[in-house]
Amino acid sequence: MRQSGSSATDVIVLVVAADDGVSPQTIEIINMYKSIARLQPTSISLVVSVTKIDKPGIDIDESVMRIENQLIEHEIYTENVLSGGGDDGEFGSCQLFPVSGVTGDGVDDLIEGLALQAEIMDLRADEDANGEGIVIDARMEKGLGVVADCVIRWGCVNKGDFVVSGTNGGRVKFLNDVGNKPLKSKARPSQPVRIVGFKTLPKAGDPIVCANSEDEAKELIRLRESELSNEERAEFESDVELQITGTAAKNNMMMQNARNETGFDDLEGMGNSETVRIPVVIKADSHGSLEAVRDALVSIGTDSKLDIIIDPVEMSTGVVTSSDVDMARISEAAIFAFGKVGTADKETKNLAETDGVSIRSHDIIYRLLEDAKEVFAKYLPVTIVEKIHGKGKVQAVFDVTDSKKQSVSIAGLRVTDGNLFKAKSSGGSDGQEPLSCFYRVLRNGKLLSEDVEKLSASSLRKVKEDVDSVRKGEECGLGLTGFNDLEEGDVVECYSLEEQIPDI
Repeated sequence: MRQSGSSATDVIVLVVAADDGVSPQTIEIINMYKSIARLQPTSISLVVSVTKIDKPGIDIDESVMRIENQLIEHEIYTENVLSGGGDDGEFGSCQLFPVSGVTGDGVDDLIEGLALQAEIMDLRADEDANGEGIVIDARMEKGLGVVADCVIRWGCVNKGDFVVSGTNGGRVKFLNDVGNKPLKSKARPSQPVRIVGFKTLPKAGDPIVCANSEDEAKELIRLRESELSNEERAEFESDVELQITGTAAKNNMMMQNARNETGFDDLEGMGNSETVRIPVVIKADSHGSLEAVRDALVSIGTDSKLDIIIDPVEMSTGVVTSSDVDMARISEAAIFAFGKVGTADKETKNLAETDGVSIRSHDIIYRLLEDAKEVFAKYLPVTIVEKIHGKGKVQAVFDVTDSKKQSVSIAGLRVTDGNLFKAKSSGGSDGQEPLSCFYRVLRNGKLLSEDVEKLSASSLRKVKEDVDSVRKGEECGLGLTGFNDLEEGDVVECYSLEEQIPDI
């Protein structure tokens, strides 16, 4: 989203909170600015806005000085820093304005600074020329079709104009402002507008131009398509299929054919045999959000210490459909829906429930990623972890006759550590259900034999009562099923085995 917006940007306003200072997100914007400035030095500039100066306890001068020093670490110099002279570095100097969004202090100064910066950069546009702009985002909306949010960069756009973006075109049916209200006049340079009329979804970040006629628009699209290489055309066609609601069935068919030819297991095992591929189906309310969610989910795999790959088997905009559920079922994937995609209809929900497909809907990206990590963890192989609950030392051994009139050994124990349980522990980690408990016998620190390690308790008594557990410091009588070779001085360990899923 930032990359597509940067194509329409002349001046970046870097917002830094007075109380927080330069954050990782701030550094991301600085790096983006520096990369653009290196390629096109005169195309973009930077203005710093220090916000939240109204918060109690904030010393404005101290906060500004601290933030200026932090910016210097990233090669960003403000005019205040360079007022005493010195080299302004590779990127020159920038203006800094302390402002408050609550009281409005400093906002007028910021606006004046932006106007001055625009004058210095000689930012001008010809209103009489055919309109040109940048697509910031695009999506499908019910009842409207393709909706594209754009910023006009040159000329003007009128209702009824023929517009082209990449190999997508159409005629402007509606032209709305940022409040989604119809514009009374044409859209002018630097104005953000919402265009309804594209026949297919344009890509976020692609330029948009106005053609003089429908024939000219079609010819422009034809020429652009003919210039695409085979690889680019395949990528474009794939992108179009992923973007348009209603093509999920086609994607489903294509993926099914691929899986029929190679076998689903073969697809899953591509690459390193130890690599875990986790399939996902992604839905979003716009093309820009779709790409952002895809990148965020894929990065979970690339950032993980584990050898995992997040595999988006299908991506599209709009509500979750039955074909999405079919794809998720075939690929054993979860469906992640982001933004205002709306809810799936009752038939689709019933199908998902029947097929065991999980639909996870979120409108906050951080919550989606947290949820995704929990879902992805279920695809990972579990590790069996041994948990020792307690130990006891044999003080005496008694031979008794059981109900079957067979002689069995009962150990008189003192619990030296933790707890001993008869059958189940009091509960696993993180509130899990109680785990089945086992015993092993050690003599002089060595396990008696491998075949008697996993023993179960036939009886556990304290005084004369049967009990489920015994605590440290208490004495008890313990009988072990199938084991009568206990001796004084032996140590018994009570343990359980639990499944542990590794953290992604």
